[in-house]
Amino acid sequence: MKQYVPNLIAERYRVLPDYFKQGNTSQVEKVDSAGALLWNAGSIALLFAALMVIQVHQGFALALCIFAFLTSDWGKRLLERGLRFVFTSRLKAITLGAVGLLVVGTGIQYQGRVDQINEHLRLVMLANLQEQQAAQRRETQRLDSLRSYLTAAEALSNKGAYAKSIPLYRQATRFVTSKEPVQQRQVQLNLATAYARTKQYKLAIGTYNEMGALDGDMLYQQALCYQCIGRKSEALDNLRQASKAGHESSAQLYEKLNPLIRKVSYYQTVCCDGSYSPSNAKGSGACSHHGGVCNWNLPIYETYRKYEVNDF
Repeated sequence: MKQYVPNLIAERYRVLPDYFKQGNTSQVEKVDSAGALLWNAGSIALLFAALMVIQVHQGFALALCIFAFLTSDWGKRLLERGLRFVFTSRLKAITLGAVGLLVVGTGIQYQGRVDQINEHLRLVMLANLQEQQAAQRRETQRLDSLRSYLTAAEALSNKGAYAKSIPLYRQATRFVTSKEPVQQRQVQLNLATAYARTKQYKLAIGTYNEMGALDGDMLYQQALCYQCIGRKSEALDNLRQASKAGHESSAQLYEKLNPLIRKVSYYQTVCCDGSYSPSNAKGSGACSHHGGVCNWNLPIYETYRKYEVNDF
């Protein structure tokens, strides 16, 4: 068993004269352990800080990592083991001082870059705010223009001046958007009505088509426009659709323009027992098993419309 022999080396030949001094080694070890724990905790904090700043400034993050490595106890041991030297407190202080200057320099650059980013974000927010305010002003102007044109156009329409109202309704269509479907539809309906009242039937039909799905009354009004320009097939088709939707005026006009016609299709031999002759015989022996013939020529009718809409 190896034992420590004191004063084996003369004092004048000792490289580390205090290395072999006996004392309270447990107290020294406790102090060293506490200091190493603090240094390690600080190095971990620096590594976390490096992770937080690496996206903004890689140089500052690298400087923090180097500083954390040098301050940590495991970093010190790794250096001493790899380079085979003693990383004394003095050498450590000099090294940390030099790296600290690097940290300060890159930190100043990092702060400058953060300030640039914050200024950029401020300018972006300011630009967005200005754009929102400009959009709000444009929206207010649009609504004011829409109300102005509609008020003037409706006033002229109420007086029967449909020709003068048309330019105003057309201007109103420029300011109404698809985000206001009800109002947009009403403006188009008023414009189509004004076209029809001024006998501009093709423009009225086109305006109705732009409205998409039409209700019964709109289909009826468009049918009248079709009728006025001689497009009977489209007029009848509109009237039929409107009739199915329950529009009474459309049903009446459809019956007038396309009435049901009844004509004799053929004549049937009727037996005295009320049955029809199977062969519709006209000579002797007809209905011989059914009590004889009571009517030789019973007219059989067929009903059809004057116009088949799909035939146009």
